[in-house]
Amino acid sequence: MIGFLAAIGRWTARGLASIGALARFAFDALASVGTLPGAGRRVAVRVLLNQLRFTALEAVGLIVLLSGVLSYLTISSTVAQLDQVGASELIGQLMVVVIVRELGPLLTALAIVGRSGTAITAELATNTVMGEVRALKGMGIDPYHYLVLPRLIGCVVSVAVLMIVFDVVAVAGGYLAAATIGGMSAARYMGIVVSNLTTQDVVLTVLKGFLFGAVVGVIPAYEGLSVRRGPTEIPQAVIRGTVGSITAIFIFAALIVGATRA
Repeated sequence: MIGFLAAIGRWTARGLASIGALARFAFDALASVGTLPGAGRRVAVRVLLNQLRFTALEAVGLIVLLSGVLSYLTISSTVAQLDQVGASELIGQLMVVVIVRELGPLLTALAIVGRSGTAITAELATNTVMGEVRALKGMGIDPYHYLVLPRLIGCVVSVAVLMIVFDVVAVAGGYLAAATIGGMSAARYMGIVVSNLTTQDVVLTVLKGFLFGAVVGVIPAYEGLSVRRGPTEIPQAVIRGTVGSITAIFIFAALIVGATRA
């Protein structure tokens, strides 16, 4: 029994230490904005633009596909049943609460973790193993300015923008299903959706966009730069970054839901 409690204590201590190190890493990354030299801004902006292109622009097709299929399947499977019981007004609540507010941010963030989070971890881990991070420090360049900050900002902006794309496509896909299966007009459909959309829904979606984007930008970068031994540690860092990001996203999503229900 004592051994079991001791194991739990050690596991808890390691977990808290990891959370503290991750929080310190995120704080240092954000604080580096104030120390970014003028000469390094052009380089940082170039890295940021590349990150936006890879994370946002090149992922639009994937987000559109996920959103369109999800919304069409969800509405098409429920619109006929709701019409039969005279509850077609619930389509708007289903679209706003389930897809726009909950599944939209969650699936967008998970897609970006799988696509860009893994790439960030692998890239930074490779840079660390190859000695590029050490070389930057030797030249007096803060790795946060060149490696972390542009990717963090890029992920936050990308996830927020892609969530908007997801929601717009979801509304369009829902209308396609409601029109083809339920015979619902565009005016009635949009009226139902808009009447169920509240300011709180918009605020929560924006909040999740920034929060989930920060998770995608911080955890993979932290795990990538934590590699020390050699190339064989890179896949392990990618796994840790991916699992850690997914876990954090689900935890934050649950906390937000709990806070709104309190």
